[in-house]
Amino acid sequence: MLVIRRRAGEAIVLPDGIEIHVLDISGSRVKLGVVAPAQIPVLRKEAVEARQQNLAAAASPLPDTLSAWAQAYREEMAARR
Repeated sequence: MLVIRRRAGEAIVLPDGIEIHVLDISGSRVKLGVVAPAQIPVLRKEAVEARQQNLAAAASPLPDTLSAWAQAYREEMAARR
């Protein structure tokens, strides 16, 4: 990890036209501004992690109890026909 000290009003420049500006510093919080081309998404890390967790949960098989309930429901619906 590269560690760079910056003050409010200063910036760093990354490849592909990405700039990160330090807008404000107050206490333990830093306000950053990111300038990037429209085709490069800029996302908060916690949003990316939440999306990954949601995708993993959606892809996981049903728990046994839910699977058993679903089977019983299918059987009951078939019996009604």
